[in-house]
Amino acid sequence: MDEESWLELLDLYTEMLEKQNEIIFRMEKIIARQTQDLQLIKNDREFSDPKLEQDIAIMEEVRKDYEGYLKV
Repeated sequence: MDEESWLELLDLYTEMLEKQNEIIFRMEKIIARQTQDLQLIKNDREFSDPKLEQDIAIMEEVRKDYEGYLKV
């Protein structure tokens, strides 16, 4: 390979690395946002009213029954 080919290859790898870094940066932001959202949901659930907790328990029971039908 001549020098020009090496420089083109180096340029290609540099561009790939920049794209990877951009992807990682964006994914970090997405994951941080999802972490915040999950924490808000967890906090909301901890401070929810008894009626909502009862509804959640019923929904979980029905979901388990439904999954039982899927296994048949």
